[in-house]
Amino acid sequence: MFGKILVPVDGSNISVLLAKTASRVAAKFGSEVVLLHVMQLPLPMEVLDPGREGSTDIYGEIKGRVESFGIRVLKNASGHFAQTDVALSEKTVWGDPAVEILREAEQGDYKLIIIGSRSLDDMEAWLIGSVSNKVVQRSRCPVLVVR
Repeated sequence: MFGKILVPVDGSNISVLLAKTASRVAAKFGSEVVLLHVMQLPLPMEVLDPGREGSTDIYGEIKGRVESFGIRVLKNASGHFAQTDVALSEKTVWGDPAVEILREAEQGDYKLIIIGSRSLDDMEAWLIGSVSNKVVQRSRCPVLVVR
């Protein structure tokens, strides 16, 4: 039924719940799971010109820390699959989380996305939107939102 499940994780507390939920769903349906972590530079870093004198070291250091964090996020989430027979893989990409999750879901022919919700209040949701809301609204496959 759910041959391939995409599970975006970001290192938040909900990521643990996502991993546990995905491991149970995948075990029940014999699904493959792909853990995805989308990396982003802090907004001011996105406009920093890595070619400008003195900025290359800072840019590289911060980018390296973001990548290291992503590896830790995936390692922590994958630990919840250790006692299962679920086929598991991990992937990191750079970009806007909602855009990259939707791109991966479409290109990877996933049958289900299991995503977390941070429960933004109405004003936050209106001002910045939420990744889970964007994914639910635009996904071509079913989305399970975990709170």
